[in-house]
Amino acid sequence: MSEAPEFQTALDVYKSIIDEFVNQTRRYGSSSHVAESGIFSNAPANGKFNEFIGTLSPTQRELLAEMLQEERDGAIHDLLAALSGWIDCEGVGLTWQGKEMPVDLSGMGLHGDFVGRRDGWEWPSPDKGDEA
Repeated sequence: MSEAPEFQTALDVYKSIIDEFVNQTRRYGSSSHVAESGIFSNAPANGKFNEFIGTLSPTQRELLAEMLQEERDGAIHDLLAALSGWIDCEGVGLTWQGKEMPVDLSGMGLHGDFVGRRDGWEWPSPDKGDEA
């Protein structure tokens, strides 16, 4: 996480968490290395992946990079979907400074909020009295 922002509400914290997931899935990971540098990783154990990528054309590397990004997004989605299930069905909750954190602002679970934000969805404006 970058420099810690000042949070005013549990809602602010929740939004920040989801937005960080969106930003981190784009900033880190191997897809940009594959597309731009033609490598998966500089780690010695990944040499076989780099050899394979080296045989691909730039267009094929772009396609592989897109596939890797889709997988990365899918992993975050699936994790958040599982957490949504725990929240909805098993009584699990998220709190900030002892206050319940509102989740599921899209109406489609934490994973829906993640996908929405990833795709450019704007956070809904809170109704007065709804901020936690």
